[in-house]
Amino acid sequence: MQNTYGRLSDWSLPVFAFAACLGGMAGAKGAEFITLVPEVVPCEVADQQEMVIPDRVELTGWVGHRVEANARNRLAAMDIARLLEGYQKRPGRQAWDGEHIGKWLHAATLAWAQTGDPALRAKLDEAAAALCLCQLDDGYLGTYLPAERWTEWDVWAHKYNLIGLITYMCYTGNMAPLPTCRRMADLLCREFGDGPGQRDIITSGSHMGMAATSVLEPMVLLHRLTGEPRYLEFCHYLTRAWEQENGPQIVSRLLAGKGVHQVGNAKAYEMLSCLNGALELYRTTGDRKLLDASLLAWQDIVDNRLYPTGGASHHELFQDEYVLPNVEKVGETCVTVTWLQFNLQLLRLTGEARFADQIEHVTLNQLFGAQQPDGAGWGYYVEMEGKKPYSATLDGHCCLSSGPRGVALLPTLAVTTDDEGVVVNLFEPGSIDLILRDGTAVTVTIETVFPTDGHVRIVVAPKVQSEFAVKVRVPGWCNSVEFTPAEGREDVRGYATFRKVWHAGDSIDVDLKLEPRVLVGDHMNKGKAALMYGPLVLAAEEALSKEQKIPLESLALAGTELEALEITPEPAAKARKYWPSAQAFRVNVVNQKENATSQVQFLPFADVGSTGSHYKVWVPLSDRGGRD
Repeated sequence: MQNTYGRLSDWSLPVFAFAACLGGMAGAKGAEFITLVPEVVPCEVADQQEMVIPDRVELTGWVGHRVEANARNRLAAMDIARLLEGYQKRPGRQAWDGEHIGKWLHAATLAWAQTGDPALRAKLDEAAAALCLCQLDDGYLGTYLPAERWTEWDVWAHKYNLIGLITYMCYTGNMAPLPTCRRMADLLCREFGDGPGQRDIITSGSHMGMAATSVLEPMVLLHRLTGEPRYLEFCHYLTRAWEQENGPQIVSRLLAGKGVHQVGNAKAYEMLSCLNGALELYRTTGDRKLLDASLLAWQDIVDNRLYPTGGASHHELFQDEYVLPNVEKVGETCVTVTWLQFNLQLLRLTGEARFADQIEHVTLNQLFGAQQPDGAGWGYYVEMEGKKPYSATLDGHCCLSSGPRGVALLPTLAVTTDDEGVVVNLFEPGSIDLILRDGTAVTVTIETVFPTDGHVRIVVAPKVQSEFAVKVRVPGWCNSVEFTPAEGREDVRGYATFRKVWHAGDSIDVDLKLEPRVLVGDHMNKGKAALMYGPLVLAAEEALSKEQKIPLESLALAGTELEALEITPEPAAKARKYWPSAQAFRVNVVNQKENATSQVQFLPFADVGSTGSHYKVWVPLSDRGGRD
């Protein structure tokens, strides 16, 4: 079969396309704000927090550095020919080769919206057009040969193609890919179902059908974008398929009190992908059991399945309680990103700070720990000890396309709005231009060097003095938070809330107490401890311990009491100064080989091992030190 779209040169952008995505208010970069293409179908459930389109956001601290590096050195540098290779010359190099282009379109569109980079926009246009040209007459847009269709990962590839193209259309206003998306969706609706002659989607993909049925997320989005009822009917088929005897039984098992390790085959990435789709369907239809099941999954993961860094999975699975080994395929980056997205969905729907807490936790530790500091490479499994496995080649490495999606989402959630006003989720310096739900234009400027220092100034500048609320997250890791002015504060859903008439230049000063903590190991980490400082997980590194002539395998902590450890922050060495305020942490340790005390620098998990040196999060406790 051949495609029906002609030559790439014939695939021209409509004249209206770029203008359609612009609004009437100028942002900090001087261009008019992007307005997303409106959905045809309204949601039954309104979001409590509304994410911000990235062109309104300028981040200038550690998070901003990582976001900019992701856009410049990973997304803008991507070889489009490699992304399209499996489509233009089927089959792909790997069974899942088709996922990369859709993931890139999603992340690169968000990055373009944030940076306004015209070269990246041109690359996006080229990639979207070329992908559409690869579609076959029947709507198929995967990388498999006909005889191997619907056997492993091609529904999965269609999922990511839909996500990437829908994101591209909604941000750019260029709707030329819409027929391609509809043909993909129509093909899926014809091919799969519980009607006569249709395939069972559970048997047409990996991991008890969770890979294939995760197409739920973009099918819901396409229904809302087009109003096509068949797409919603297909979404309901997918949730019915979950509950088949041969299905993963995602919703029923969670509602019955089962842990995520007892759902499907416990495959973490695919399960979280399905739950993200379930939350989009809940948003659309109001089916409460989808939210209830998701909340039960979230609580089980937080209570039983997370590493200190906020990552999850061992051999890509959710394991039994207390099974959190430090090595052997720990902390898949695809799981890290999908967990971040899951928390973002729940934050939007509930407005509760506990989900923003998890986003901060996994971002500053596991996500940034998986990202090469210059943004060019990513690690697949980023374990609690070992070496950072940074790579820049897509071959055999799905996480290289997932990691950039997580980082590209961060500008959308740092500061948001709700029906009362402004919500500050991340303590990141920068400037955000907001339009409140009542139409009030507000610029929020944050001044801080967090997480190096706990002082944060939030400056609020409405275009016209107005009454609204400013909500500031009270982080769960912080034992002491002071606000100036303190009067008028209310605590709502984990946020300190200040309601008043705001004038340009009014401010809130926040002082977060940054202090060390000791996590005493149990179960698989009995006899060890891990260190934290504020929101950061710390780790020992071989290169730094050798400076003190202590082999990493001989290094032990001097105890569990903070007085014995004397954890002291100091500026990072020039070679490790990946952003201007980067820190290291001096810690009292014991060289067990020599039975001598010394001091060694620990680094944040995000920075440790970046030069190829061995590291470890869980460090043995010295027999010379006390234990709790």
